Amino acid sequence: MKKTTTKLDKIGSVLKDVKLSFEVLTISSVNPLEGESIVVQVLGAQKKYGEIEMSDGRMSKMREGDIIAGVLGERKALEGIVGVIPKKVNCGDVLNILNLGGVIGTAVSWNKDFVSSPVKVKVLGSILANKKTLNIHNFSLKPEMKLNSKIPIITVIGTAMGVGKTTVATELIHTLVKQKGLKVSAAKLTGVATQRDILAMKDVGALSTLTFHDVGLTSTLNNHDGVVIATKTILNTLSKDKPEIIVVELGDGIIGWYGVEKLLNDKEFIHSISFTIVCAHDLVGAVGAKDILEKKGIQCNFFAGPVANNTAGTDYLEKILKIPSADIRDDKSKLLKVLEKKGVIKHD
Repeated sequence: MKKTTTKLDKIGSVLKDVKLSFEVLTISSVNPLEGESIVVQVLGAQKKYGEIEMSDGRMSKMREGDIIAGVLGERKALEGIVGVIPKKVNCGDVLNILNLGGVIGTAVSWNKDFVSSPVKVKVLGSILANKKTLNIHNFSLKPEMKLNSKIPIITVIGTAMGVGKTTVATELIHTLVKQKGLKVSAAKLTGVATQRDILAMKDVGALSTLTFHDVGLTSTLNNHDGVVIATKTILNTLSKDKPEIIVVELGDGIIGWYGVEKLLNDKEFIHSISFTIVCAHDLVGAVGAKDILEKKGIQCNFFAGPVANNTAGTDYLEKILKIPSADIRDDKSKLLKVLEKKGVIKHD
């Protein structure tokens, strides 16, 4: 099959572990498999959701004619795009950019409050490396089936996208590092591949950071068995740097398509959790999250997110549910006291 040298304008962050050059060999055939790396040409720019996160973490506007390297994958986001990998992919086919990281597939539905129309791209071919098509599954950490890490884990989970999980995680990491002088590592365990959240954790002082993407997954959608293995691999790897605490964010909601429930049913993972922060939009979500977690044997230790942004929420959470809560963007003292009381961190 004929090989073509293709010059790239942009490389999606989903390919960060591959270390691609901006000139790649391509072939015209495409395997319609998750993780398969392909080259596409942008057919038109979009003002809304029209940027791509580059392999170095920078954001760049996608313009008509841009040649982009990305990866076949799927997405099912309430505040974004729902997309699938077609059963067949041929050169010349029109697909869509499904997320900021460069995951590519066919968009079947999208939330018009967040996405005007998914960016359309034309397939130019598969990327070739060492005489084989390139798949990110082959550039991952070695999977580990057993959780060996004994480092205390603070888990940040939520009722949905956009409930403040990453904000809470980054505020917490910064406080533990700067106020308490602790060595903190961080991870994002579920979601779809981008570096934005994990880079934010690194920026506030995390010692080391990893995501499911580092275990070869474009997303944890339809990879529910892989979620558990990826999580154990990530936590074991982070523990090698000997942090005093690991903060983990579970992308998406407790109920959803990205395998959060599967992970919360794993006994090894549950037993490794030292503290759980739940983010919710409203009181119904907060009560529902608490009930679901308790049925799984997981205690909700603290509420944050929009539900805790003023006393309309915190009064109910603390007086009725008897669970501490706060807007930790402004005041971390309550959260720190609860962490001390639970023995997760030491009292000064």
